[in-house]
Amino acid sequence: MRQKTCLALAKLVEIANFDFDVKRFSGNYSPTKVSKRELPSDEAIALWRGKITHPQWQWCFGMLATYGLRPHEVFHLDLEQFPKQGGVLRVMEGKTGERRVWPLHPEWVEYWQLMDVKVPGCTGRNNKELGQRVSQYFRRQGIEFRPYDLRHAWAIRSMEYGLEVSLAAKQMGHSVAIHIQTYHAWLDEHHQQQAFERLLNNPKRPVAPVH
Repeated sequence: MRQKTCLALAKLVEIANFDFDVKRFSGNYSPTKVSKRELPSDEAIALWRGKITHPQWQWCFGMLATYGLRPHEVFHLDLEQFPKQGGVLRVMEGKTGERRVWPLHPEWVEYWQLMDVKVPGCTGRNNKELGQRVSQYFRRQGIEFRPYDLRHAWAIRSMEYGLEVSLAAKQMGHSVAIHIQTYHAWLDEHHQQQAFERLLNNPKRPVAPVH
């Protein structure tokens, strides 16, 4: 928002032929400079979901974790078709428009009965306010991570599953470039080793000739 505001202000200054340095207010944000946080493990995610007693918020938490949604997107889903799509979720609108998302882990759809839709009764004038309602609930419950951390955890999980980067980016509503810049910085030696072991265990992988 800072960069967008400064971009508009720079154009206004240009039109007005006014001498003013806008660039010094634009900041130096970029996806590659996002500070890396400690993400919750899948075990911690499941544990915290179990601590939530309110059925609607329990469902909301499960959807965020299983589909890597932005917090406000919980309120913009095609829930009429959801039970008929075998776990595939259609996001109707949001920051980046309509898209389809596949569950990771798919077992959570059944374990957490996500097909039994229970949307929290929140109101908000816009997506920002809807997202704030979700964040406020997390804070009130003392949850040790933020709603967006569930989205980040989905992104890392997609890599652990071996989901192609372009597909993961599309499901998250990103360009491939932004997805790589944002999430590949989270990959550590553990993830690299997991990926290598998956390659080795692939029965169709090339085999070195032996003489």
